[in-house]
Amino acid sequence: MIRNFLETEKQIRSAHDGEGVTELYEIWSKSDFISSCDFIDRQVIPPNSTVGYHKHGNNEGMYIILEGTGTMTIAGQQVKVKKGDMIKNPPYGEHGLINDSGANIDILIIQMGLE
Repeated sequence: MIRNFLETEKQIRSAHDGEGVTELYEIWSKSDFISSCDFIDRQVIPPNSTVGYHKHGNNEGMYIILEGTGTMTIAGQQVKVKKGDMIKNPPYGEHGLINDSGANIDILIIQMGLE
């Protein structure tokens, strides 16, 4: 099965009660897999918008920065992130992302459920 993530339907929404709105592209959902993958999404975060700081449950996540730069808060610590960075979010981990740059942040998000 092939899907082009650039051709997926765009949804405009707040991300985890963050500031501003983001573009969300739901590429793959749990029903597309027999493995424990919950979803694979693409999210575009415009300047001055954020993914609100939030806590995950019994799953792991991976943020892959495709374009842009920003500040990510992971377990209460702020770190700068840039294109090419891959950020692993552990089970029950907390994180958020701020676009404090002048250009969009484009990320791929992969979430795997734990058994």
